[in-house]
Amino acid sequence: MNATTLNTPPAPDFASHLGAVVRVSLPLALSQLSEMAMGVTDTMLLGGVGVAALAVGGISNNFFMSTMITFQSCLGGAGVLLSHSKGAADHGREALHDGRAVMSAGLAVAVLITVPCWWILSQSGLLFAWLHEPADVVTQGSHFIDILLRALLPDICVIGLWRVALPALGAERLLLWIMPMMAVCNGILNDALIHGRWGLPRMGLFGSATATTLTGWTISLALMALCAARPPLRAVMLPTLPRWHSVKAVLKLGLPMMASAAAEILMFQITTLEAGQLGTDSLASHQVALNTASLLFMVCLAISQAANIRVAYWLGAGTKHEAGQSALAALALVVGWTCCTGGLLLAFPHVVAHWFYSAGTASAGTMAATVVLLRIAGLFQIVDGIQAVCTGILRGCGDVLRPMLTGIATYGVFGLGFGHWLAFRQGWGVTGLWVGLASGLGLTALVLGWCVWHRFFSPAARHGARLGAAPAPTPAGR
Repeated sequence: MNATTLNTPPAPDFASHLGAVVRVSLPLALSQLSEMAMGVTDTMLLGGVGVAALAVGGISNNFFMSTMITFQSCLGGAGVLLSHSKGAADHGREALHDGRAVMSAGLAVAVLITVPCWWILSQSGLLFAWLHEPADVVTQGSHFIDILLRALLPDICVIGLWRVALPALGAERLLLWIMPMMAVCNGILNDALIHGRWGLPRMGLFGSATATTLTGWTISLALMALCAARPPLRAVMLPTLPRWHSVKAVLKLGLPMMASAAAEILMFQITTLEAGQLGTDSLASHQVALNTASLLFMVCLAISQAANIRVAYWLGAGTKHEAGQSALAALALVVGWTCCTGGLLLAFPHVVAHWFYSAGTASAGTMAATVVLLRIAGLFQIVDGIQAVCTGILRGCGDVLRPMLTGIATYGVFGLGFGHWLAFRQGWGVTGLWVGLASGLGLTALVLGWCVWHRFFSPAARHGARLGAAPAPTPAGR
């Protein structure tokens, strides 16, 4: 028995795998919920300025955040490589990439993707005009986004990169400090600059954009200071000259992730536009169901990211069986969560609907449509959670093409097409759009679930695990 064997940690049981997934998921869920809280806070505060400010701020923020999140998702490749590297280091194996090289490559990729992201956002005025938005939206919305662009660099290169790096490095608890702080800081600055409190100028609509920009820079500096104060993180945050094979590995994983994010965001944007074509009642009920489902999905997304991290970690350690146990733990957790939340939506849709509508503001037709969509969302939750976690598991294995192609084909083509056919050809209205979405995501869950089963739980996969087969999670460009 050699020193490496003596220093190797014992194999965990299933309960330990479940606990590890929960420990990683909780800070990630809080991080995502805090980010959603920022959007809610901005909306509430701009509502006090006026309907026009609320409309301009809402559409501008939505376009900015959707575009930025799409590009940020490219950095997920760095998280997979970091998790794999940590698993290898913890179990005495040679990693394909060391942590510092991955972070430097991730930073290089972050700078690269900032350029096209900035260019697209800088054309917002032309885009709004092309979509025939009102003149106020075109002029004020483009100026609003121009202000937000001043913090795009730290938003992507610091917050975006470290949000995927910290959980992969086992430092996800820092997110418990940073992301709630970001939400609080954003709320205070928004209130002060919109309304001119505490001696600050009253800037109205553009005060919200200025506050969000200042928050981005403040939190980025705070995050860098917290990381620098911890020696293990300080060791990987000092940039080196990026190595081409590490940059290529990050892009090879990250670009399909970005394409998947773009397809999913586009699917919901198109569905929202189609719901608007069906009338205000349909659009209102769609927005209520979508906001509810999005809020609950943040936990599913966190579990998916945790699955990504834990599976890559154990594959880096060379233990395919443990990677499969982590995958199973994540699936069990997401099924439990979505069955609970889905059951509540199926049982009490009227209660949820009344949270969104003040007394007398919703017609009987709007309320009835909302109740139906919330019930569909209850079923939607389960398949959406499963497909998200299966995507995370496969990404942890370095398999990013199958989730991308499956997502584009199932919910991007089949789901949208089927929903459009039901809504406009069969007369189902907004209910048809949601049945299409749920059907597309259900098909995605089936296909990706089969991929996960084939990789970890089929007889051939179990035989390979017994033989100690644990392929690397990415074809690193070596």
